[in-house]
Amino acid sequence: MYFALTYAFRFLGPMLGYLMSYTFLKYPENPFEDPEFGPEDPRFIGGWWMGFMLQGALLLVCSAPIALFPRRLPGHQKPKPVQKRRESVVSKLTGLLAALKRLGKNPIYAALVMNTIFTIYGSFGYQQMLPKYMENQFRVTASQASLLSGPPTIVALIVSTLVGGYLINRFRSNAKFLTRWLTIAEILGALGFLILMIPKCENIQLSNYGLDGQGLILEGSCNTNCTCSTKAFTPVCAPDGTTHFFSPCHAGCQGKENGSFTECSCIADSFGPDEDSTTEGFCFSHGCWTQTLIYAIITPITAFIINVPAVAKLMVLMRCIKIEDKSIALGALETLISALGFIPFPIVFGTLIDYLCLVWEKSCGQTGNCWFYDITKFNYLLHGSSALFSMLAGICMFVVFILSDGINDLYREDEDGELPEKQGLDP
Repeated sequence: MYFALTYAFRFLGPMLGYLMSYTFLKYPENPFEDPEFGPEDPRFIGGWWMGFMLQGALLLVCSAPIALFPRRLPGHQKPKPVQKRRESVVSKLTGLLAALKRLGKNPIYAALVMNTIFTIYGSFGYQQMLPKYMENQFRVTASQASLLSGPPTIVALIVSTLVGGYLINRFRSNAKFLTRWLTIAEILGALGFLILMIPKCENIQLSNYGLDGQGLILEGSCNTNCTCSTKAFTPVCAPDGTTHFFSPCHAGCQGKENGSFTECSCIADSFGPDEDSTTEGFCFSHGCWTQTLIYAIITPITAFIINVPAVAKLMVLMRCIKIEDKSIALGALETLISALGFIPFPIVFGTLIDYLCLVWEKSCGQTGNCWFYDITKFNYLLHGSSALFSMLAGICMFVVFILSDGINDLYREDEDGELPEKQGLDP
């Protein structure tokens, strides 16, 4: 239950972060200037920096009382002076290498480390790209994407952690049962990611003249002399109600009346001389909000299923190693998942998503933000890769399940300084 409570409270940080994003992204980047368009406009840049200012102030406030902590907490008994044997640096290094060697030969520990790394790529990679995906797939603002993608999922993680901790504490199942549960949860999570491919809105069709090495070709004979740029994405909807042009300039428009652009040469070329006007903004998509709600409901359900037995993973990890190796095991675990998981996964997913960009911002000869993605491939890549990593995590956990017969005393309480005879698996 302590593990469950600790895990649950750790999720409150991301929850606060998403709520701050929802709040501050409603305001323009420079709150003292009116950009003359709102958050629904693709050109709008929200106050991304405001959350960092508030978070920094809160950290300073919390740091002050921590700095006033006494050297020893009340009730702590001062250890009796004992004669300690001074160990040389060589002997300490030898002991460290021996402990790492024991961990390297422990197949359960290795499988749990790989399971954790694959989980980071599957779950964290998905969560990192989810707001951007929802913006492009469901055409919501950055503020709405933060609200829909973050808090519901985090609430599900908090509740699932507490429920899982209670169930484990209540029934005290053996390692075989818990590892089987963890394996099934990973497989169901992979299926959940595949199901998330289904809810989607109608694809935005952006008028173009083919593809080149940098994405869509937006300039044709009808707008060659307009000197259009991709500095700002200002979509307009064609008369058919489905086709979009990147901007009125790319549609070849020369006039504007009551929110509509007129005398658009490219529209006349595509839809006939009688149709030469276009409306500002995205075309209306029927049923898109319903699909958005369905997606926003399935996402936390998937997170709940995956995370219910999460506490059991840490319990199995702590019991598959010798007591004297616990500190080394946890340190090695953090090092490995940081080096192979937390550090590279944003780079890997960011690079993959960049390959899906069809229109880049071009300003002053520099490439900036991506304005338009291949949303179909975005859907397959985001959910397919997350499902793949979840399946790989499930395979690693299945290996733990096969080897879990030797894990005993999951619920034993270790006394300080006492080393029970059974100290987990002895490779």
